[in-house]
Amino acid sequence: MRDGIALSPVDELLCAMRGVPETIGAAALFVGEPPRVDEVRDRVVERWGGLPRLCRVLARPKESAWPRPHRWLPLERFDPGRQVVPTGDAGEHTSGEAEFADLLDRLVAHPLPDGLPPWRLRLVRRAGEGRFALVLTAHHALLDGRSLELLLSRLLDGGLGRGGRTGGGVRAVRALRAAHPDHARPSARPRVPLGSGRALPLPEGAPPRPELAWTEVDADAVRAARRALPGLGATLNEVLLAAATGALRAVHGAPERWPGAPRPLYGVFPVDLRAPEDEGTLGNVVSVVRVPLPVDSGDPAERLAACRGLLADHGPLRGADPTARVVDAAARLGPWALRLLAARAGAPGQAPVACMAFRWPRGSWALGGRPLERVIPLPPVQAPGTVGFALTDCAGTYTLSVVGHTLPGRVRSLADAFGRELAAHARPVREALSGPTR
Repeated sequence: MRDGIALSPVDELLCAMRGVPETIGAAALFVGEPPRVDEVRDRVVERWGGLPRLCRVLARPKESAWPRPHRWLPLERFDPGRQVVPTGDAGEHTSGEAEFADLLDRLVAHPLPDGLPPWRLRLVRRAGEGRFALVLTAHHALLDGRSLELLLSRLLDGGLGRGGRTGGGVRAVRALRAAHPDHARPSARPRVPLGSGRALPLPEGAPPRPELAWTEVDADAVRAARRALPGLGATLNEVLLAAATGALRAVHGAPERWPGAPRPLYGVFPVDLRAPEDEGTLGNVVSVVRVPLPVDSGDPAERLAACRGLLADHGPLRGADPTARVVDAAARLGPWALRLLAARAGAPGQAPVACMAFRWPRGSWALGGRPLERVIPLPPVQAPGTVGFALTDCAGTYTLSVVGHTLPGRVRSLADAFGRELAAHARPVREALSGPTR
């Protein structure tokens, strides 16, 4: 333990989220016949074998030593036979889309086992008709969402690089960086929510459980919704926040009856803090921004405009970050303080909604000549009463995942409602393009 590597405050904070698996992941779906598992293992060794972060084991303190920190124990190398497994390391078998969806549901709902580096790459031979998948999962303390993208893209062939990466971040952050190039970059610490707000309804007597649902999203509707705002149009993150807010209203009913009303319903979204010179850095190099979602507005156009205003007014570079100071102070006191802070942040009224949007790097991607079709995000399960929306753009193919720790079946209802809300945002643009009707 003395020879281990100390976790960063962010990594330690993520390890302190008790009662949730903290498994994050992404599934890359390909068209064609699957490769052999030994081919995938050879490719992983060739392209990931020199990455020290993938050769770390998480050492947890004993229950009797609860105030002590976690440590990373470095290995010389990882064992590809144990880290890269066919379909699953517990003998799971999938034969189609339904079984593939069930596998993804199980993966986000369970923690990775101890004793090995906390990541797995699964080769799913049948993930639908004529398709197979590579599913990368990891403990969130090891990797953030951008790290998953970096690893998977490094494993594949092709691509044009990130170019002018815009992702789903805050437009105001880019503008501030351009206007103030000498402004120090913020530290990679999440904005842990401080003030309590409204919670999502969770009826008593119905035990919540982790659950995931994913669905294809109408690309034309996304493009039309992005054109619904004047000027530069809406960012992918603004569209995601607005449609997710509408879906919550549609599924949960009148928001004035939700627990904690009339206080705000807070949502959080990550912002990648990697500068161009450290674009390939693995780990947790993000900040988390919390905003009050416009859940009280019944008009889709008003919600989309409100989300633009929220993202313009909030960002990691807008003034001092009091939450980062709180995290720093807790880290100086010790891991026990970070664990108390994590317990406070996981309360249902703090930030019950999480949203993440990102674009896969441009270009044609393939695995040994088998084209990449889409990327399915697997956001982490949070505390009971929370829900997360993740939207990816892979060469104009959009995929939504909804992860919830709520009532069974609720996330599927939210995914379906998201599609209807997106269509509502797109409708004015589509009607304008179609011209007058007779």
